[in-house]
Amino acid sequence: MTDMMYKKAGMEDTGMTDPRTNLPIRVSTTARIKYRKYFDERFTHRDILHDLGNRQLNEIIAQDFAVSSDNVLHMFLSRSSNIASKKREWIEIRQVSGRSAFNYFFSIIRHDGIDIITTSTRYNRPRKPRVFVPQF
Repeated sequence: MTDMMYKKAGMEDTGMTDPRTNLPIRVSTTARIKYRKYFDERFTHRDILHDLGNRQLNEIIAQDFAVSSDNVLHMFLSRSSNIASKKREWIEIRQVSGRSAFNYFFSIIRHDGIDIITTSTRYNRPRKPRVFVPQF
């Protein structure tokens, strides 16, 4: 028998609202780490994002995420969803066009907000993408 453990990443509120879902945007530690690492490797001046506080970096990430509200590629139910109790948490994949940094955002749509869990420079599209606006 295998025990499974789910870790919830620390989410920080940004004070911004997602234009697509009208839910508050929160940013995970993983997304901040990826942003800092990417810009540290790309630029010789480490002070671009490395020295920013979490609050300022969260706002930058939330703004980048909000720009992608019209370009959702795929959605699927997360493992933590419970169909019987109608507690559904959707994972949403969005693309930001015309950027050299991260092109894709992975987020979880919860009843009380949308959490940006990670970013990526690539994404393998499924044969049959699913996209819709969840009702809360």
